[in-house]
Amino acid sequence: MKKKKLFLIILAFTLTFSCKSDDEMDYYEKLVGEWMRSDFSDELEFKLNFNVNNVGFKTFKTGTNKTGIISSLVPFNWSADENSLTMDEMGEVIITRYAINSEGELILHDYSDLPFIKME
Repeated sequence: MKKKKLFLIILAFTLTFSCKSDDEMDYYEKLVGEWMRSDFSDELEFKLNFNVNNVGFKTFKTGTNKTGIISSLVPFNWSADENSLTMDEMGEVIITRYAINSEGELILHDYSDLPFIKME
């Protein structure tokens, strides 16, 4: 009987401290996915990918097959709270305020003058 009580206490403790709060999950889930900056065209793409494991990557592509394509990929770790997004891009820590507007666009106040559109 003592072993069962001890097991239940340990289980309850573990579950309580290992789970993210509902608020943390909401912020996290809203950001997960691929976001493309709204000025994309046939010659320009700037994307942010937020993966479920708090790892992501930034891609930038300019040019066409005809003119030649230049692209880059930068991995980052990320975390978010109610209104702040933190990205660690290879040792450079970027902290920016963020919001998702009524059109569903991601606004990164201190990172980009243009919004990002979620790609489905």
